[in-house]
Amino acid sequence: MHKYHYSYLGNFDHIRRKGFFTLRSVIWCILVFLGVTTLFYWSGYDLTQIGVDSQHLNLEIIYDYHSDTNTNTWPQSRCHGEGRIVGGVPGFYVFDKIWYKSGEFYIFTDQPDQITLPPLTAISSGSNPIRIRPLSEWPDLQSSKHRKPHKQRREVIRCYLDETIWMNIGVPSYSVPLDNPLDPLIGEDGLNRRSRIAKRFNWEFHHYHFLAESLLGGIASLDITRHRDGPPSILQEEKDWLVVPWEEEWKDQYGLNEPIVSGLFHHHFVDSRKWNETTLDDNWIGFERVVIVDRWSSQMHNPQAIQWNKMALDIFNLLPSTSSSSLEVDSIFSPYRVKFLNYMDIQSLHRSKAGTAIHHIPKIVYVDRQSSSRTLLRDDHEGLLEVLGQLTKKGVANCVVGKLEEMKYQDQIRLFADADIIIGVHGNGLTHQMWMAPGGVVIEIFPPGVFLRDYQLIAQVVGHDHIAILNSRIYTRQEWKNEPGKLLATHPDEANDQNITLSQGFIEDLLYLKLTNYHVDVVL
Repeated sequence: MHKYHYSYLGNFDHIRRKGFFTLRSVIWCILVFLGVTTLFYWSGYDLTQIGVDSQHLNLEIIYDYHSDTNTNTWPQSRCHGEGRIVGGVPGFYVFDKIWYKSGEFYIFTDQPDQITLPPLTAISSGSNPIRIRPLSEWPDLQSSKHRKPHKQRREVIRCYLDETIWMNIGVPSYSVPLDNPLDPLIGEDGLNRRSRIAKRFNWEFHHYHFLAESLLGGIASLDITRHRDGPPSILQEEKDWLVVPWEEEWKDQYGLNEPIVSGLFHHHFVDSRKWNETTLDDNWIGFERVVIVDRWSSQMHNPQAIQWNKMALDIFNLLPSTSSSSLEVDSIFSPYRVKFLNYMDIQSLHRSKAGTAIHHIPKIVYVDRQSSSRTLLRDDHEGLLEVLGQLTKKGVANCVVGKLEEMKYQDQIRLFADADIIIGVHGNGLTHQMWMAPGGVVIEIFPPGVFLRDYQLIAQVVGHDHIAILNSRIYTRQEWKNEPGKLLATHPDEANDQNITLSQGFIEDLLYLKLTNYHVDVVL
């Protein structure tokens, strides 16, 4: 037991033993009581409880605080101990008990020979080194006491408990150096590989890339390493943290990212402003478990990410399949889906098997993009609407047309939450398949000569059947796997086309085929 845990109580006992409750003593006790209760209240919202050493008033220590048991323990039980790299792939490495201070990461261990770190560029696009130090140098109260007190700064040791997704976007310290004319990777545009990659990634916080690559990739990394170790009871999705320490502009222009962050992380979100406040005094910050998500590192080192220009592809490929029709359908994202739908006050429905309709009549959602720069031919669009109208009229399906740009965000999520089939031209609206119950069907229509794996990957991770349509025929998985990157668009404008064709007879036959195989199994 550490004496500074109870410095206030010790003063109270001294007053009681002396037997003089003067007015001054009573006021002192009241102030102490209010101070302690305030600390407990604050701890439930932020990281953990603060304790103050009465002999070093400039020194604050953060304890672990468990609101369910109303007890607190010395942080070595959660953040102290052997640090390590748990696993992952470039751009998605996971660490246990790693510490941060003054722009550098630290792993404290007495077994340095057991730690093999990948190249720094595979971890971070910045120049933030990872230093390995013995456990005896771990930051604690006793080592802090030996330092000369600073009159204008209080030393704080913080620890982010449970799991943290660290989005390493906009990291400082020259993440993309000036181009070297002698660089063998210099291209005709005069840019080296690092600069070309950085030039492509100014859309990091576009809703799809933020949610379906960076965030979902971080979730996948934590899930893989969690099951590799055996799932510790302390690691739960409900307690996850999201840290975006460098980039201020994380909100997308359509306002889609903000409710995602609020719904999934609430006050467990640390943006650049909060991070700057936290690190203002160069204090120690620990992470019980953290995945460092770095797009540049992934695109520099992962073969599949390079080949398909899909940041999280290599980590997604390590996940087990979730789309088997003979097994119960679930995915790594399911707890997050439920949590977000609850936050949006939308009922969370699910199906027991792939190809099972949630309602008595299967629901088809058509994402109408006709007001965008990527559209079906007018006649083909009208033909699709006619097919959907006939399905609804015959009672075969409940078909809903969604013009997302005209809908409130909550209505958009509600539209997809109980869908069975989603159909639409390649575009950001298909990201909403993440809120459809696992085991659904996503039919994606591509412009001529273009195939991208953006929404196929979401379907792969969350457990949907993805069907790619190219020139009014199914572009099979075997086909695009045999010619990787052949139809890859390197810029969004290359996928823009207002003359996309879709045969009315083809789409009618495809929808009837999928609906014929559906059966009703309502699960609340």
